[in-house]
Amino acid sequence: MILYPPVRFDANEWFILIVSALIWGALLLVPRRLPFVTLFIIWLFNGLLAFTADFSIGIDPFDLYDFNDRPEFEWFDVLLYLFMYPPSVFYMLYGYTYWEPHGWKLFGYMLAWALVTMGLEGIAAYGFHVFTYKGWKLWYSGPAYIVIYGLNLILFRFIQKYMPEVSR
Repeated sequence: MILYPPVRFDANEWFILIVSALIWGALLLVPRRLPFVTLFIIWLFNGLLAFTADFSIGIDPFDLYDFNDRPEFEWFDVLLYLFMYPPSVFYMLYGYTYWEPHGWKLFGYMLAWALVTMGLEGIAAYGFHVFTYKGWKLWYSGPAYIVIYGLNLILFRFIQKYMPEVSR
């Protein structure tokens, strides 16, 4: 796999750098509720999940969207996978461990996070051209985010139940 440099260093690269610094900086400021190993597992899972999903529907035969300046894999795409996608899950899990919603409240909680994440994606796509939709619509992301947050809750609960030494 070849990593290409950006065609030009413009708004989308600045957006990725600034937002990554802000969300990781804020994450470092909040009291840690999740152990480092749990965070690492969640971080790795989400990086791989985003990479797999994007390379399944973002390239031929579907080719529903492009990232950044070119359709090829770019340096800043790696930053998206590693530094922008996982933190939204960290924040969602942080709130989950704090409020412990169940039933319909849990669904509402995940729906709220999906809407927030869709809003952030909309800003990235329409304001800074981080994404160029070719067949994808922003509203398609809502159900996808609910599934992603659900998978992360399943993984988080699995870690708590079957790997208690890691979840402390």
